Formats: sequence, structure tokens, C-alpha cells
Amino acid sequence: MNTIARSKFGDCVECNAKDTHCVKVGKSLYCLECRNSEKRKQQISRFEIKQNNKSTISSQSDRQELTHDLDFIFSRYIRIKEADKDGFTICYTCDKREHWTKLQSGHYIKRSETYLRWDSRNARPQCVNCNCNLHGNIEEYTNRLESEFPGIADQLREESREVYKYGRDELKQLLIDLRAKLRMVESKLK
Repeated sequence: MNTIARSKFGDCVECNAKDTHCVKVGKSLYCLECRNSEKRKQQISRFEIKQNNKSTISSQSDRQELTHDLDFIFSRYIRIKEADKDGFTICYTCDKREHWTKLQSGHYIKRSETYLRWDSRNARPQCVNCNCNLHGNIEEYTNRLESEFPGIADQLREESREVYKYGRDELKQLLIDLRAKLRMVESKLK
């Protein structure tokens, strides 16, 4: 069985060493020291790229976890805030009375507008029918918001146009604040 020689004697194209033991890469010859040095550089480069990708992925997953936690805490806060001592709340748009666990947190300006996503002026408890099937029952929502706080609907629409991305530290601080508010409103249910 014939084998192809992996090394030859020749002149290194990298360090210009003459008549040395070389490895052929493509049509060029490299001495073993230069070739090993090049391999080390490539491995280090690949490792650094992997580490950068991992840190990017972990920061994205941290953001996603914080966002998920904030959504969960904010929804509970909005629904419990309006509840009576027995845990019953009235749907903001249709006046249906249900336990807070069966209601949802309905947003006037949709959650995709991150500037208002966790703003309590923008969210009220709603039944599943109003929030999902009637897509927020926006006409009634607007009327009730305007009667409660004149001009708030226009103000929220104006603020929703602001492009904003929360930093990780801001999300953490917001989560701490919302947890404290939630503990206060949960105390009335016990």
C-alpha cells in the first residue's frame, strides 16, 4: 500500500529556513515550527470566536429570562391590584366579574412597544374574551381610559412611538421594583 509522505525536506516559505523538515500545505512548504505556530493561532482564533458567541448567547438568554420574569410579575400585579379581598376583579372593558387568576393583563398599546410594555398606565385586567377574541376591545378600552384620565390615550399613543431598548441593568431594577409592588398588593389577598 502506498502512502503519501506528509513531510519533505525543503525551504520554509514562512521563516525562510533552508533544507529543513517541512510540511506541504497546498503548494507551499512550511517548517514544523511555523506550521505548529500557525495551527495554534487558528485554534486560539476559533476559541475566541466561540467564547464571543457564547457570551452573546448568554446575554440574550439573560435578557429573555428577565423579560419573561417581568411579564409574569407585571401581569400578576395588574390583575391583583384591582382585586377585592376575595380575589375577584372586574374586566376593564366588559365589567365581567371573575377571579384574578382567570383574567389577563390587557395592554392598550401592544406589548411589542417596549417603552410602555411594563407601564401600569397602559395595562388593565381583562377577560379572555375581550383581550384575545376582541383583540383588546380597543374602542371600549379607549372610552374608559379617556373617562378615567382625559387625554391619556393620546399621550400613550405618542409615547409608543418612542423607540427604546431597556438595558439589562434597567430590566433588573424594574423587576426588583415590580416585585416589591406585587408583594404589597398580594398582602391584601391574605
